[in-house]
Amino acid sequence: MAVELTSLLIVNAAYFAVGLSVFVLLRWVSVERLTWYRLGAAYPVGLVVVTIPASYLALLRVPVSLTASLAGVVLLSMAAVRGRVWRGLGFSLAPRRPRLSPGNLLGAAIALVLAVLLLYSFGTFATRPFVEWDSWVVWMSKARLLYANPGAAPAALRSGHYGQSPYPLGLPTVEALGFSAMGKFDGTLLGVQFWLLAASFPIALWSLLRAHARTWMIALAALVTIGAPQLLFQLLTRYADVPLGIFVGLGLAAGASWLLSRHDERWLLGCFALFLGMAGITKNEGLLFSAAAGVALLAATWSLPDRSRLRDAIVAVAALAAVILPWRVYCAVYGLSTPDYNLAHVADPSYLRANADRVWPAATELWHQATIVHSWGLLPWIVLLALLTALLAGDWRLLSFAAIWLALAIGGLLMTYWVSTLPVGSNLTNTSFRTIVSLLIGGVALVPLLVFRRPVES
Repeated sequence: MAVELTSLLIVNAAYFAVGLSVFVLLRWVSVERLTWYRLGAAYPVGLVVVTIPASYLALLRVPVSLTASLAGVVLLSMAAVRGRVWRGLGFSLAPRRPRLSPGNLLGAAIALVLAVLLLYSFGTFATRPFVEWDSWVVWMSKARLLYANPGAAPAALRSGHYGQSPYPLGLPTVEALGFSAMGKFDGTLLGVQFWLLAASFPIALWSLLRAHARTWMIALAALVTIGAPQLLFQLLTRYADVPLGIFVGLGLAAGASWLLSRHDERWLLGCFALFLGMAGITKNEGLLFSAAAGVALLAATWSLPDRSRLRDAIVAVAALAAVILPWRVYCAVYGLSTPDYNLAHVADPSYLRANADRVWPAATELWHQATIVHSWGLLPWIVLLALLTALLAGDWRLLSFAAIWLALAIGGLLMTYWVSTLPVGSNLTNTSFRTIVSLLIGGVALVPLLVFRRPVES
């Protein structure tokens, strides 16, 4: 176990190195501006950068480990050849010391509590047996096939014998890369990969929001999210819902922070496209949440006097679409569709009228699941309070971004239940406690910007 765990950790360290190279190559870090703090998002960026091409090239029978290795080597080599790796990190011989303000001390104390919580949970993630049947059928079996027999994977995955064939391959690719790192299939030890993703969320969130939100608020938002009992429990099951929520939350944080940023902080738009693009190929609902974020970003940018900002937003949304659409085209070409719902019914008024009695049970059940205190604490109330605070403060730009995303995301989920072919009762029982995860994580990720915002730092 020690050898496999070490190998898995080394590969995840390589994800950070890849992310660092991306930041250096795109000049997202700068010595002059002391922007080294941005590297807090390097690990999830590196994970996404190798996973997206690996998941698509797997459809051409290319082993995911080969794609990831080549992508990593190329990016690291390019960064090294250009000679910007160490200079671009943004460290100086006399770096500025953080101010020992009450807010920073409170943020450090909250971060310490969060670190203790994560460290305490590590042993469970590393040793808990993999026992969830649906997780095996829908995700893990695909990952094992991608790892063990990449040549047969595309045809086999299209056959329908490996769970839902139209489900995207983002999470199975991450899992297959973990198996490749360990040199064997080990569904138990792979829990460490999920733990690392959870542990990276607070650091990346701080990196994305630091310039515009107070440190203690970012730390508190991360603590109430990671500390919600249902989050770590669902993450232990290896379902895709919490990873999806993490990518959605980071993408929304990047987009909202860019709305408040200077013109030259396009790195936030890059993170917006990467994280939400990864969400779009992690689960089918990811397409909904990512599309809603794209619409919200464009709507919030539309009224800005600087039209170049709108052009930047359009480019970011186009990049987001470029990540997600190939999978949808692939599904259309091979006729891959789910029997669980029929999106054609969205444009059928007679069908919608005949099944209108499904909407209210879906809405009430989603709200009920989100407000169970022993599952999610006070997360929905925190989000609502933050929205009210922004409304009273007249912060229309951020408020419109958050409100439009939430409205479209919630409305899209309700529409999915509305046009579902499954009995509404059993469908809600089996899925409602999971489909709300991205709504909660995404909403809380915006809270530090909606309340107690601070001026832009130089």
